[in-house]
Amino acid sequence: MNQEYTLFDRGTQAIFWNLNFDAIQRMLDYDYMIGRNPSVVAIVGLNSQRNFEKFFYGNKEILIPIYDSLKKASVFHPQASVLLNFASFRSAYEITKEALALTNIKVIVITAEGVPERFARELSIQAKKLNKWIIGPASVGGIKPYAFKIANTGGAVENIKLAKLFKEGSVGIVTRSGGLLNELFNIVSQYADGVAEGIAIGGDKFPGTEFVDHLIRFERNPKIKFSIMIGEVGGKSEYKVIEAIKNKLITKPIIGWCIGTVSDYFGGSIQFGHAGAKADKASESAVQKNKAMKQAGIFVPNGFNQFPYLVKELYESLTDNTVGNSSQDINIIDLPLDCETLVKTNKARKKTHFVCTISNDTKEEITYCNMPITEIVEKKYSN
Repeated sequence: MNQEYTLFDRGTQAIFWNLNFDAIQRMLDYDYMIGRNPSVVAIVGLNSQRNFEKFFYGNKEILIPIYDSLKKASVFHPQASVLLNFASFRSAYEITKEALALTNIKVIVITAEGVPERFARELSIQAKKLNKWIIGPASVGGIKPYAFKIANTGGAVENIKLAKLFKEGSVGIVTRSGGLLNELFNIVSQYADGVAEGIAIGGDKFPGTEFVDHLIRFERNPKIKFSIMIGEVGGKSEYKVIEAIKNKLITKPIIGWCIGTVSDYFGGSIQFGHAGAKADKASESAVQKNKAMKQAGIFVPNGFNQFPYLVKELYESLTDNTVGNSSQDINIIDLPLDCETLVKTNKARKKTHFVCTISNDTKEEITYCNMPITEIVEKKYSN
């Protein structure tokens, strides 16, 4: 892995803190779709009574070991360079601090919201001293298409396919919001050739890495033609990008937009959804940030509705391809359908586990005298 400009590749391995079954299975499904080996190699579960957990990789069951400490998981899996920290805000700090001390861990993703600001700043400073990367707190993670997907980034398999997140494109994306990251995946898939890398730095006031950190990485990545940055009211992150542009640290085109322009219509400081989304000074308002970005040479739309057209125009001006004519072949492996889905759509038959003249477990829900069991329970407690 070349740490100069990329955090992930097709060989990246991760340790998952907490047994979040759905998020882990989505990562493994993505791995199978793009034809790489399973990315999650270990789980840390302090209260687990099991030494392993079963997951699907395609139609084959695999076992992922569960350890009672991060240090032990790291010893048995020294190639794992990513920690997916799904701990609560109460313990996320201590776990991240422990991970920073491990030589093999290079990237730490913190999903918890509300990590105390003093702790978040301390972690960020320590990580940069060690040349390590923190994504979050309050982050859904990110994705490097055709290489590595963090947890629930991109949503369900259907969304992954629609947004073409199984193939590498030429657009780098960095946002605060996880929801807007997914929205941009959709836009870029339709109006450019797809995503090269997408990162949500998180909505807390002091993220472990900022816009400028990732945009400088994108600058060094020869596959990225231009970047998209979506900020919000509050903080000074966008101004750090402007300073980097002035100092020639960033020369590739950027489309930028700061969410929250409506706040100027209200009196006083308005707190938006994220902990860091509050403008305490006039310069931290969305309107002022958008104005400053435009003056610095960043492509700023008149509103979010103009975003798709700006993406299309910039992409076609930088490449020989028009939208929809990319020459890269799309090759993904279809996921097998699980038994419950097949039974529900009448595409498979299910044998009974037991035979009884008055009950039936072959349907989606067990019935008793041809009546679904939930209806029987509801009637019992309603009388």
